[in-house]
Amino acid sequence: MRHSSTMQYHQALPNEDLVTLGLCLPASCTKHDVATMLDKVLHNKTLFIGELFTINFRLQEVTDLVNDYQWLLSSKMISIIGVLLLLFTTVTAATVYDISVHRNHVNSEKKIIRLQDGNTEELKNVRKVKCKTSDDGPAPSESRQQNHMNQYLLCFSLLRNARHLFQIKESTEPLRIFYGMRVLGMLWIILGHLIMFGFHVMANKSLYYMRNDEVLMKIINNPTFPVDTFFFMSGFLSSYIFLKEKQKMKRTLSITERANMFIQVIIKRYIRLTPAYFIVILISILNFTWHDHVSALLPYEDPSEKCSKYWWTNILYINNFYHWNDVCLIWSWYLPNDMQFSVFGTLLLMLSITHYNIATGLGVLSIILSIVTVAYTGYTINYQHSITAIYKAGTDIYIRPWCRISPYLIGMATCQLLTKCDFKLHLSKKTLIIGWILATLCNGTILFGFDNKNVSLSLSILYLSLSRVGWTLGIAWVVVVCTTSHAGIVKKILSLDIFVILSKFTYGAYLLNPIFILSVLSSRYYPFYIDNVTIGTLFIAIVVCSFIASILLFVTVEMPFASLLKLCNGAPKKRKEVDGDKFL
Repeated sequence: MRHSSTMQYHQALPNEDLVTLGLCLPASCTKHDVATMLDKVLHNKTLFIGELFTINFRLQEVTDLVNDYQWLLSSKMISIIGVLLLLFTTVTAATVYDISVHRNHVNSEKKIIRLQDGNTEELKNVRKVKCKTSDDGPAPSESRQQNHMNQYLLCFSLLRNARHLFQIKESTEPLRIFYGMRVLGMLWIILGHLIMFGFHVMANKSLYYMRNDEVLMKIINNPTFPVDTFFFMSGFLSSYIFLKEKQKMKRTLSITERANMFIQVIIKRYIRLTPAYFIVILISILNFTWHDHVSALLPYEDPSEKCSKYWWTNILYINNFYHWNDVCLIWSWYLPNDMQFSVFGTLLLMLSITHYNIATGLGVLSIILSIVTVAYTGYTINYQHSITAIYKAGTDIYIRPWCRISPYLIGMATCQLLTKCDFKLHLSKKTLIIGWILATLCNGTILFGFDNKNVSLSLSILYLSLSRVGWTLGIAWVVVVCTTSHAGIVKKILSLDIFVILSKFTYGAYLLNPIFILSVLSSRYYPFYIDNVTIGTLFIAIVVCSFIASILLFVTVEMPFASLLKLCNGAPKKRKEVDGDKFL
């Protein structure tokens, strides 16, 4: 039911006027019977609370929580289950082939090599067997084609992909800190998602507002800033990879060659990100369609309905141009922004090959225009900084690419600066102290500076337009001092091996954590009460579940398609890589 009472303070939250009423009725009652009965009760204002507070109720929906699983027989569900079964079958077949055929063949080859230094008589027998079998074998061209097909199939082998789980790659030392930044940033985002998606089923919202001035709550309530950190890292790594390739160029590329290089970069990024993204969308539709038939509490959003209708906007990476309420997997707004920034950033990098100053000017101009656009949009919607501001400004400011591109471009500029000095920058002790003080004051003020909720419109707009740029500059300082060996303990912490391992699964954790949060909260028959113990317990549980599920996504989807991409590109099996192709 939805109400139109003036007793509730308007908070600009989704479904803030929604009231969930649970009824235990005989099985003979149909949804139509219940809807008719409730319509009469609400129309006649029979409910005592309606008379007491002068509340008008309107029936929204009647849901029968008796699940007969008939929804599984729809063509949509059959298609989704079919795709998931196809993936499962492919992974199983590849793993069985890897165990029973491929590994036996490899072991036979190793045995022959060992026999060359040992028993020559046995070696002759082995060679006779090989020659005898080769007479009836396939032609060389057929053998090569079969070998290629086998290699493609082996990309989906769990055994082969599992080797990469806890493998620490040799990486460029200055960039090792990004692993720690990824993991810590993702933990912060998950913590913010827990409150954001749990707010609609929170019983003690008043206590939540009263605790907003606490340090812990300020951190929880600002999970948007680690997102800017990820944009910064994405821009930095894109620029770094390009500059490494540029150093290998023996001549200036023609326009055609640059266009071809640009297309390859975008296609490679699309293939690396989309398969896992698509599988998560399918799982979301399947999971939340089931919740629609068994859950008493409506979720913050309804992925089963929105993803069934708008899934194609996600695959095309244009869902950030739609309204906040029409986005499939609302948390995935980051992906289209990052893809669009990658396209724009790559164009600037290609232009910088022959027109460096023009490319730099366009980058600076884009940052200025982004700041001005955010300020103007904030003014037109009368933006006021508050805990609920993200819901009010979500469509106009939060998910639009022209409002979020500044951190990405600052990341590119930081990489250009460090690459020019070859990551060797002399900074005096005085400069380091001043830099750390300024960076700490800047990011600390942005994070904890707003205690007074009744700030003026001009101050709110100033904060809105400059806070993300200021935060990113503070992060840029940390990256500069760490990559030039001036950070000491900070660099050691961010470069720990545990972060190198966990960073492989941050992409999957990013896609999956809201699914676990929404599933847990939608499975309840009553709201939950917020306190430190509840938040801590749920946070740890969601983190563990998200990373475990991300490992499964990594070995069954991410790694197979990454391996297929390398095979199609003819990349060698062993090469030194910079793990910057993925942003998370």
